[in-house]
Amino acid sequence: MMASDFAALLPVLLRASAAFSVAAIAVIALRLPLRRSFGPGVAYAAWLALPLCALAAMLPAAPAGSPLALHAAPSARPLAGALSGLTPTSTPTELGGVVLLVWLAGALYTAARQTGQQRAYLRGLGQLDRHGDIAYADAAHAGPALVGLWRPMVVVPVDFERRYSLQERELILAHERAHASRRDPLANAAAAVLRCLNWFNPLAHIAERLMRVDQELACDAEVIRRHPDRRRSYANAMLKTQLSAGDAPLACQWQSTHPLKERIMNLNRTTPYALRLTGRLLIASAMAAGSWAAWAAQQTPAGPLYDVAVKLEVGGASSTPHLHTHAGETATLRSGDGAQQWETRLTLKPTDNGKVFISSSVKHGGKEVGKPGLLVALGEPGKVKIELDDKSRLEMQLTVTQLPQ
Repeated sequence: MMASDFAALLPVLLRASAAFSVAAIAVIALRLPLRRSFGPGVAYAAWLALPLCALAAMLPAAPAGSPLALHAAPSARPLAGALSGLTPTSTPTELGGVVLLVWLAGALYTAARQTGQQRAYLRGLGQLDRHGDIAYADAAHAGPALVGLWRPMVVVPVDFERRYSLQERELILAHERAHASRRDPLANAAAAVLRCLNWFNPLAHIAERLMRVDQELACDAEVIRRHPDRRRSYANAMLKTQLSAGDAPLACQWQSTHPLKERIMNLNRTTPYALRLTGRLLIASAMAAGSWAAWAAQQTPAGPLYDVAVKLEVGGASSTPHLHTHAGETATLRSGDGAQQWETRLTLKPTDNGKVFISSSVKHGGKEVGKPGLLVALGEPGKVKIELDDKSRLEMQLTVTQLPQ
């Protein structure tokens, strides 16, 4: 890959990181109100906004003039302006390549470090004695945890039966199997990838830690909904569990860095189904709106606004319409109807010497008959004349002036 290719990729990554950061700030600020109002499951689901907004910001921008794009003036669109300003021309090729290589080195280092942590955790489990989806570790401090991405297994300590009562064991297994049914190991893997890609962003590290807390609280709430009369046994199981041997980026650990007091306090809270459903709908709507905003914000801010004074002569009839259009947008002018209709599409582009280049496409009766171009100075007229074999004729005089925005 050439340096120019690196420089072209850098703005895409910066846009994605900016959208990721905005979404992270929003979720961090709202997670506690969401949990209190709609339950831990809704607060956990809100974290999906981070990858969605980042991916949306990487999609191709909406074409100029598209109804899906943002059309407010640049001063009214600070986010759009900030994101759209990240174009390949805004970063020198050499500097862009250096910055991208530094980013890549940091991402690879973070990935290697997380891989090392995961391997160290797995080695700490020792030899596993597997029975179905349950595996007994050699060490008493290993587990309970859910380990594995595609076919996860529940890892429990060697003294699982002795340390916990039958009811406590059932609740622990229900908790870990809830992780499996919700595909939480895959969510942890996605969070680890985002952390690698955003290694320079402190919000990525904070967001991953808080997401894991909400993940555990959501599983606790799901198990308690199924076993509402076993809150005391559930709390006792938490208290009996020792801290895990180490942090595992991909595993779902019963107790590690998760705040034990917060988890026990949340066992006494239940959220009605109607509120949980309302919260899910609100979160889905907010994520859709946020993703659209991250994508639509790439729309290039509107260029200079021009007034185009036209003197039009068609078949002996004359008119003097005015067009208002931004640079880069297409304005359409029609005269006549049916088979004798003339349609002219004009696109204005400012040049370095203070003039304006007008590119046009002229159709007669729905068939393109010419694509004339004019380079005119502001305030000075330029002329277009098209004659056809059937003596049909179009004459235009265009005078361009720039308007304040």
